[in-house]
Amino acid sequence: MQTKAYKIKRRKAIGRNVFLGAAIVIAAPVVYNYLVDFVRSDPFVGLYKKSANQPDESIGIRMDAVELRDFKGAKLVSSAFADRVDVRKDRQVATLYGVKNGLYNGEKEPIRYSAANAVWNFQLKQVSVNQNVTVKNKDFDLKATGLTFDDKTSLMRIHGDISGKLYQGDFVASTLVYNMQTGAADAGPVEWQGELALSAQDEDKGKPRKWDIKSSHWKSLGSDANIFLYENATASDGDLIIVAPKVQQNKKTDVLTAEGGIEYYSGKSDIKADKCVIYRKEKRVVMSGHVFMYVKPKAQENDPPKIEKFPEFKPVTPDKVVAPQSATQLTQEERKANEEELRSSKNLRDFPLVVVSDQIEYWYGKGSRHAVVTGNPQGRQAMTAGKWRHIWAHHAFYDGEKETLKLFSSENKKEALMKNSVNDEMQAIDILVSTKEGDDSIEGTEAEGHIYSSDDDIPKDDKKKGTPPPTTGTGKGGGG
Repeated sequence: MQTKAYKIKRRKAIGRNVFLGAAIVIAAPVVYNYLVDFVRSDPFVGLYKKSANQPDESIGIRMDAVELRDFKGAKLVSSAFADRVDVRKDRQVATLYGVKNGLYNGEKEPIRYSAANAVWNFQLKQVSVNQNVTVKNKDFDLKATGLTFDDKTSLMRIHGDISGKLYQGDFVASTLVYNMQTGAADAGPVEWQGELALSAQDEDKGKPRKWDIKSSHWKSLGSDANIFLYENATASDGDLIIVAPKVQQNKKTDVLTAEGGIEYYSGKSDIKADKCVIYRKEKRVVMSGHVFMYVKPKAQENDPPKIEKFPEFKPVTPDKVVAPQSATQLTQEERKANEEELRSSKNLRDFPLVVVSDQIEYWYGKGSRHAVVTGNPQGRQAMTAGKWRHIWAHHAFYDGEKETLKLFSSENKKEALMKNSVNDEMQAIDILVSTKEGDDSIEGTEAEGHIYSSDDDIPKDDKKKGTPPPTTGTGKGGGG
């Protein structure tokens, strides 16, 4: 019975093997092709397929909603919160995305920032912040394309369309470098708009005026020094324009220095000089070095200021200034009208006046306005139809409260001199002239000279018919 059962099982096994063998023979080409494809391809490619949130091979750590801090010893140097942080496998670089509440602790004060992303290089000790950057401290609140914190040099470099607030004014620049230890800064080119006590005109106005300053280069020497430097600067407050190659503003001493050939434009006058210093605490201005002042006629004094060409004028000695001979014979009435016009101070503000000197020192405080003009000043006023007035002095004093101008000579000389185009001439130890409108008074100490007149009551020289003789006189005036 066992032998029969065994034979039946054996026949079934042989049948199965024959069937499987036939199946293998039939399926062999298909299996072969599958095996070849298996060997030639990566059957586990689906397991390694990356999604948008998976890091590339250089990233060792990825974290979401992270606050990152960097210490130097026990001191917190910098920190920031980020929506995501990728740390490279070498642990040298971390990239932050969606940066908020960024903090950098400089030696002077903390600086706060935010940006679309930031890269921390732990080896270089640098933080590079990019895309839609904002950075602020007590002195500035700026937006820019990017910035870099360099811990080794303590420098913050901001670049790319910088705009915002700087020292309480609107600020625009291309680049700005800020020293986080000293507070010193360097930027350019820059535009700044804000309230600033910059000139004498700012006095007695209740608060400083709003200024618009443009400069090719701007520097701050640090928050302790309180000194700002401007190069190739143009500043305007609407009522005046100041142009200078170099300007230094000392906020601590309240002294402003412009040099290198300054130009000043206003409705009342245009001035140029080698140097100008404004001492605001003393309410004093000193202009020095080839000072040229163009005083405009009264009809123009309310016009807005504009940068314009200065009139041509060179200092001359008195012997070079001679009254011209008239090409046409004037009537007595015409000569008399010319004389009256030239000798009247009522029209003093009707015509422009040019004054040159080595230095003008002006005190502008209310109730004490006065000026000292030194360095052989002289002035010329051009009038209608070729008429003119010309004055010389060793030095001069202007009293803004009394509205008088006094011309002085050097010791024991008569260098105070006045001439005009009808050949009037007066020289004295000193000459006091009223600049008040409607006041024609003039005084001189030991004055002498000659005055031509066309009045009928002055005897004519029969030998020189048609030419009125000079009236020459000497005398002593009050001098003032």
